[in-house]
Amino acid sequence: MNILSTNNISFTYHGGAAALSGVTLDIPEGSFVTVCGESGCGKSTLLRLMKPALTPRGELSGELFYCGELISSLSEKRAASEIGFVMQDPESQIVTDKVWHELAFALESTGVPVGDMRRRVAEMSCYFGIEELFERDTASLSGGQKQLLNLASAAALHPKLLILDEPTSQLDPIAAQGFITAVSRLNRDFGVTVVIAEHRLEELLHVSDRLVVMEKGRVIADCEPRGICGALAADHPMMAAMPVSVRLYSLGGGREAAPLTVREGRSDPVCSAAAATLPDPYPESRAGGELLLSARELWVSYGRNQPDVLKSASIDVKRGRVYAVLGGNGSGKTTLLKTLCGMIKPLGGRVKRAKSCACAYLPQDPCELFAEDTVKEELSSVCAEWQPTAERFGLCGLLGSHPYDLSGGERQRLALAKLMLKQPDVLLLDEPTKGMDAAAKAQLCQTLRSISDDGADGAVGAAVVLVTHDTELAAACADICGLLFGGEMVCEAPPSEFFPDSYFYTTPLCRMRR
Repeated sequence: MNILSTNNISFTYHGGAAALSGVTLDIPEGSFVTVCGESGCGKSTLLRLMKPALTPRGELSGELFYCGELISSLSEKRAASEIGFVMQDPESQIVTDKVWHELAFALESTGVPVGDMRRRVAEMSCYFGIEELFERDTASLSGGQKQLLNLASAAALHPKLLILDEPTSQLDPIAAQGFITAVSRLNRDFGVTVVIAEHRLEELLHVSDRLVVMEKGRVIADCEPRGICGALAADHPMMAAMPVSVRLYSLGGGREAAPLTVREGRSDPVCSAAAATLPDPYPESRAGGELLLSARELWVSYGRNQPDVLKSASIDVKRGRVYAVLGGNGSGKTTLLKTLCGMIKPLGGRVKRAKSCACAYLPQDPCELFAEDTVKEELSSVCAEWQPTAERFGLCGLLGSHPYDLSGGERQRLALAKLMLKQPDVLLLDEPTKGMDAAAKAQLCQTLRSISDDGADGAVGAAVVLVTHDTELAAACADICGLLFGGEMVCEAPPSEFFPDSYFYTTPLCRMRR
């Protein structure tokens, strides 16, 4: 039985281009389906149409059925309790101040009796291992803990269908693995149907029953994950987003059943031969020029009786270099960026800036930088000569769109373009690849290198400080990587030394070669 079916679905946002064009899918009950595609391909639109309360405004044609009924005919209570949804931004879904209340909120809203509510809350707390967080303030949780709480809150309703829209985009590698494992357990232990849209596929494909690839609002591949090399051309842009074992298998000419994990890839002769031929992805590490920012022994806390977020953290930022900061959720990476740009005053230590050093900060939520009605107005409000920058960041086809109507990756590109129009000396980026597809990340890597290349002689150009969970991006564009742990920088090294010697904070290719 199909729990969800779409019949020739097409959707167009008001005043925009078509987001979906003739999408037909059948999702069997109890299956685990991964949806992927480049930014703006229509993934989020398709998923939001599956949740009546989140249906976007626009022109819809075609039919969408849930358990054989038109999804638009479902009662609000049934749609809320049987169809769970976890969003990309962990904080956007949390509505209460305490963990226990967040777990109970949806149950209260759907009229679950108090006795059943207490039992479900207790069960979900134990099942997801969040008992120690039960009395905590939701604001005090890390990004990974907040997303796990969102998942537990959705699961407390005992949904038949669970929809997740890029839920790991803001999680560190370890937290992302834990989250995907939790989702997989719900599917395996209780038969909950899972539909998940993601750009990070390394941990997903081996637990998925089907892989759906979208392009420009259409489904271009719908197959078992192992068959993706036969369904897509070897040079298709989406092949760059596949797990490293799949990429190596395709590079070696494989077209049959692709290996999906590092373990399978290491035992596959096609993958092993391809891995041996690949050069190291690390760029030449540059020494840099002028010291633009110097932070020494930083101590930062968010209030009395609150733990210190930064503890004796130090960092040097030089013109002509990209510095990648890695670390777990809650390790203080965002706090470090805000302290460097002057948004937070440290309790101890000092930040020293070069004379006339201008900093630009891109927050995790790029919407904080938007104040105009169109992409064109956002860019022109900063600089009259905005056209070359719009072309550089691939925004020319989006100039008439409202910034909030863009996909996650497109918003990131717009925010970065707006900052670059200000010609900063130091560019501080907080998770800039959130919502970006593999092709956009590769372009961002080239852009960051070119921004800092201009300053390699120490006279012009910019320095880049990049906070990221994307180890492949850091390996490809950084001159130096630092691991922030316990509020301090515990190690610094060029990518060629940092990643081969790391176990968790490393690239999939390093795992293949270890």
